[in-house]
Amino acid sequence: MIFPPKLKKGDTILLISPSSPLTADQPVEEVAASVEALGFRVKIGDSCRGSAPSGYAAAPPEVKAADLNRGFADPDIAAIWCTRGGETAWQMLPLLDYPCIAAHPKPLIGFSDVTSLHLAIAQRCGLVTFHGPMASWTLGREQEDFTWHSLCSALEMGACLDIQNPPGEEIQVLRPGRACGRLTGGNLSLVSASMGTPWQIDARGCILYLEDVSEEVYALERMLYQLRYGGVLDSAAGLVFGAFTDCRNARRADYGPEALLRDFFAGWPRPVLYNVRSAHCSPMVTLPMGTACTIDGGAGTMTVRCGC
Repeated sequence: MIFPPKLKKGDTILLISPSSPLTADQPVEEVAASVEALGFRVKIGDSCRGSAPSGYAAAPPEVKAADLNRGFADPDIAAIWCTRGGETAWQMLPLLDYPCIAAHPKPLIGFSDVTSLHLAIAQRCGLVTFHGPMASWTLGREQEDFTWHSLCSALEMGACLDIQNPPGEEIQVLRPGRACGRLTGGNLSLVSASMGTPWQIDARGCILYLEDVSEEVYALERMLYQLRYGGVLDSAAGLVFGAFTDCRNARRADYGPEALLRDFFAGWPRPVLYNVRSAHCSPMVTLPMGTACTIDGGAGTMTVRCGC
């Protein structure tokens, strides 16, 4: 896997909207200004000012894909930062210029719906990308925020990086053991939706990371079974789960995501960690997807390294 060049103050970041449009209280000009306040130059992609008939897409897929392709092709752009998540990033996958992306590695930052881009670019281009906060997160935030420090640590990592949760949030161990492999995954809904497509997740020998938001517990179980029946879970070297924000059980409030995971993976022969806070939560940890990852189900630790 290729680790992209490190981002420096003064570099130019391209803002793109690969998923849903920004909300009325998040005008792209204000997002751009907040990123500039962090010390960067900013260009705004056409997708950030686009529109689509559906209302839930920021722009037509051709516009969104052109933004991403331009971001990697333009030598003046050092990184691409997604403005927000939502829906429809998957529409872009057949339109991306994968040879160009592979030839011009640079950081791509985002999470949630951006999972589709992380998976496709990792598998087609061999490029490390960053499961981190959206650019709209910068509105009203301070550089001292844990989320900002975690993002910088991932973008600037040396040979290795210990993944650290925010203070007061422990990484929990659901199953013991130690495992190593390339880090892959992201949003559970998007990972499961990749099944049967040309961009289906390849978790063979990998550390598989999964998180989600606003899903009923029964839906989480259904998606986990889909990954189990499809051979994805069995192929992984180890599993790491993030926060499952606002994922509730309408029939039994005390049987939530953690209880589901403990039951689902009871007797699982490989290590399983839980509550790594790279998810729909604040503060948020940034994970460099595609790096070599080691998890320790005895110590409850997660470490990533450049190279495989």
